[in-house]
Amino acid sequence: MVRAIHRNGGAMLLCSVAFAFGACEPHAQGAAKTLRLAFATAESTFDPAAIDDVPSSDVARLIFDPPLDYDYHARPVKLKPSTLTALPEISPDGKIYTLTVKPGIYFADDAAFGGKKRELVAADYVYSIKRLADPKIASPNYYLIENKIVGMKPVREAAEKSGKFDYDREIAGLRSLDRYRFQILFEKPQYDFVYNFTTTAFAAVAREVIEKYRDERNRVRENPVGTGAYQLSKNEWKRASRIALVASPNYREEYAPLPDGGLSKQRVPAIGRIEISVIEEGLPRVLGFQSGEIDVLAIPLSLHDRMFDGVKLKAEFSAKGIRHTRTLEPTLAFGYFNMSDPIVGGTSIEKNALRRAIVMGYDYRRELEIVYKYQAEVAQQLLPPTQSGHSPNLKLRPPYDPELARALLDRFGYKDCDGDGFREAPGCKPLTFTRASTTDSRSRDSDEIWKKSMDAIGIRVEFFKQKWPDLIEMSRTGKLQSWGWSWIAGGPDGEGYVSLLVSRNINAINDMVFSDKEYDRLYDLAQALPAGVERDRLYAAMSKIAAANTVMDFGYHTYANELSHPWMINYVRHPFWRTPWRFVDIDLSKRP
Repeated sequence: MVRAIHRNGGAMLLCSVAFAFGACEPHAQGAAKTLRLAFATAESTFDPAAIDDVPSSDVARLIFDPPLDYDYHARPVKLKPSTLTALPEISPDGKIYTLTVKPGIYFADDAAFGGKKRELVAADYVYSIKRLADPKIASPNYYLIENKIVGMKPVREAAEKSGKFDYDREIAGLRSLDRYRFQILFEKPQYDFVYNFTTTAFAAVAREVIEKYRDERNRVRENPVGTGAYQLSKNEWKRASRIALVASPNYREEYAPLPDGGLSKQRVPAIGRIEISVIEEGLPRVLGFQSGEIDVLAIPLSLHDRMFDGVKLKAEFSAKGIRHTRTLEPTLAFGYFNMSDPIVGGTSIEKNALRRAIVMGYDYRRELEIVYKYQAEVAQQLLPPTQSGHSPNLKLRPPYDPELARALLDRFGYKDCDGDGFREAPGCKPLTFTRASTTDSRSRDSDEIWKKSMDAIGIRVEFFKQKWPDLIEMSRTGKLQSWGWSWIAGGPDGEGYVSLLVSRNINAINDMVFSDKEYDRLYDLAQALPAGVERDRLYAAMSKIAAANTVMDFGYHTYANELSHPWMINYVRHPFWRTPWRFVDIDLSKRP
């Protein structure tokens, strides 16, 4: 689970794929092949324990290896080993996971290893998981293991008191059994935890590298050293501008999978180099794709009409062999309120009325047309249709009804006391609704809709403009009154979406600063259940609590319209895996 590019004023800049990768084999032809892609927003860090945004996660996923991958071609999706000899052994009660690392996998060469070749072992995964619990790192992914692993809580609490996490302290529920096997013991059954092992958060890092390059927060932002197919070309990296990756000469022997389930004769990666440009505005990205300078691109919503007639690729582009894939993303692109904010936060009925009026007064129909180009489904609950736990008949989003919104504000004392056309809070206290927003053109479209919508119900709105990485940090620490971003899943399980509002995830992923004992209780009950009717019922109840408190507007589930050029070989879009680039090749004879 990671944050995708945010939705400003309710508009999400969908950051689906924009990656390029390279080859691992140092042969001449592979080295000559370069995959070129573009990101709409900049990277933040390359430390797997610290990442919670899509661009950073996607780059890191090429450098580092989590234990599992998805079968590239299998639909419905199917897990497969990545660095393991087999899928994890899971006890019948869902509490014990045993994983065996495949011998002969090596980290990329680095000075931290003293000139020696460094093999991946079980202890590396144990150490990497412990890093998620280090309070100094303040991992946004700590929620994935919090209150789950036997013996982890006292180690975390000791670190909070002393200021230093003891990585050598034995944890009963997380330990190496021998050089290649490690085991995780959970407090409660964790039937779907296995999907977490496909994510960047559970990728292996080497302790030597962390101790050599860590900063004051125990993070290694700029020296990623992993066992993946690619390495960061540090001398070419220009932060927030350009990222270059090159094939790792230490990468293990692996061959590209074929749609029929077999393997090709092409050792991977076949592409020797990946170049990623950070281009915030949509038009330059689309022009780059049209000219062949970008190989794969999710078309920005603002330029949808340039490339498509409705949902169909225009004939002039399909005639060139350009391939189009339209898929419903596993996303929830939502707007939220900070429940600790003195203006819009709080649990009193009048504050809830204010939030409800803002949601009902916002013209989401206009947003769906102007910002999303009808490439989204209006969300009615926390979970997208792509996830287990989604309830098709659950309709919780308030209707767009500015008249009712005005009546609700009148009823609870939000009136225009000074005759300037804008309402004050009860008791004629100042009232300004502040919406965070980035500086790109799509955000300006959203801001305009917000301004017209709030003017129509008599609420003064102002916009706090800042770049995406800065807003993410402010949002995480509860410094924004209102904003919008999206949550994208790394697997079919729906647990990550309901975890957004758990109180212990405040300052991690609960940017809403929402705290409700009944919500937390239901979440804990659901944690112990496998996918099924009973867990679905609990997820629906959590969505109802979110709706009753008007914590968010639920937003949208977005479609991705991705285009790829005909010279891209063996590339298919996976529902949950955005970075299968090591399995992709380029036909240089077709590339201009």
